[in-house]
Amino acid sequence: MSGTTAATVGDIVTAAITELSQVPGQATQIYSTPRMQQYAQNAVLLELEEMWWPPLMYYVRVLIDPLTGIPTTDIASPYGGYLDEYSDVCQVFHEGSNTPMQSLPRNINPYTMTYDGGNRGITGKYYIGPSALLHRPITVWPPADIGVVVYARHRPIVPMALTDRILLDKLMILYDVCWMYAVDDGTIPAQVNKFQVLAANRRKRIKAAYNTHSTPLDPSTQSHYEDTFFVLDQDPLA
Repeated sequence: MSGTTAATVGDIVTAAITELSQVPGQATQIYSTPRMQQYAQNAVLLELEEMWWPPLMYYVRVLIDPLTGIPTTDIASPYGGYLDEYSDVCQVFHEGSNTPMQSLPRNINPYTMTYDGGNRGITGKYYIGPSALLHRPITVWPPADIGVVVYARHRPIVPMALTDRILLDKLMILYDVCWMYAVDDGTIPAQVNKFQVLAANRRKRIKAAYNTHSTPLDPSTQSHYEDTFFVLDQDPLA
């Protein structure tokens, strides 16, 4: 939240009502409030794909079942809920190692891989892949009695309530909500453009702020989502 206390969905809705020059108060805006609440949720779910946002990331240590390769316990998020999406797994490390495991290549049959105690299988290393087990979305190949450290992204529980916290930047989500509302309203093109520009500028500034302290990065950890969800330099009403 860029140095500020995390806002709630209700905070975003209230601020959006004011930004859009509506009569203040969620009780007054009985038609706008549910829409803005949905827009806030949509904005959060879309924005979290833009990059590995530091406020959403966490590390968790789990043990692997030597028979299945799946974690022995559910992977809980420190912010609430569980890790359920394989796409929310940024990196998996063998405990005690700084080298992330690679995804299992499609040309390798995982059932040909065996674990012999010290040599970590015929391939000489472990791979990771998805799992269909709820709250345990990873599988380690070959299965082994090891501990791993998962670096993952928190995904909010949906549907989001007005009291739910938003861990992303408040202004960025606010401008996204206002932009969505203005596009659907469609009566003032200049207002649509205003929130397009504000949202784009805020996103760039927040990304730049998180990149202030340089760190050695593996290209495989870079986000593949570079401003692909919000097309903010085109007029959707044109």
